[in-house]
Amino acid sequence: MYQQALRELNERFIRQIPLTDHMGLEISSWDGSALRMDAPLKPNRNDKGTGFAGSIASLATFAGWALITLAVEERCGAAEVAVYRSEISYRRPIDGDFYALCQLPKEVELTGFWQTLKQTGKSRLELAVTVFQDGEERVRFQGPT
Repeated sequence: MYQQALRELNERFIRQIPLTDHMGLEISSWDGSALRMDAPLKPNRNDKGTGFAGSIASLATFAGWALITLAVEERCGAAEVAVYRSEISYRRPIDGDFYALCQLPKEVELTGFWQTLKQTGKSRLELAVTVFQDGEERVRFQGPT
């Protein structure tokens, strides 16, 4: 079930947001609560040979957006998801392929989100996304969707 949703969203990214294909972004895992999205360094490097800040921010944004999209569509059907504010902290340069990990908050924190979404058709949720290279944290992203 999750594999099909993951595959369909990767295909939708390529069709609807061509930048994701150019960047080589791909959701590699989704288990219903946690998501991993991968990015190769080569198309996302800067003039110093390290990860371009805009590419890293895009990966984190896409990963958070994808997580909420998959969760809401699984539970409620089609959804319009938007990121309206974010904050990012670059802790260390990235000099190899990298990936973003994000996870839904605990169910107790999601209760209000789901309730508001059901009642009004809109809701907001604060998400944290961490970008890693070789298992080491490099970037932190925080953004409400």
